[in-house]
Amino acid sequence: MYALVVGANFESITYIIAAWFAGDWLDENYPRDFTWSIVTYLLGLILIIRSWYVMFRIMIRAQNRDKNEGSGS
Repeated sequence: MYALVVGANFESITYIIAAWFAGDWLDENYPRDFTWSIVTYLLGLILIIRSWYVMFRIMIRAQNRDKNEGSGS
């Protein structure tokens, strides 16, 4: 389970860095009235939330499985 938490943190950092680079690249190559960084950061945030949701879901399932195995059911 520790590996899941560490992996999710590295994945989050990767999404933030990728959003930053993508926002800069889009601002340079496709200028608009708004900054692309806002769009890419929101997309990165959605991906981070999804990643953490999946991680917590896996951890809860493993905890419930361990609890059921320990009770003899």
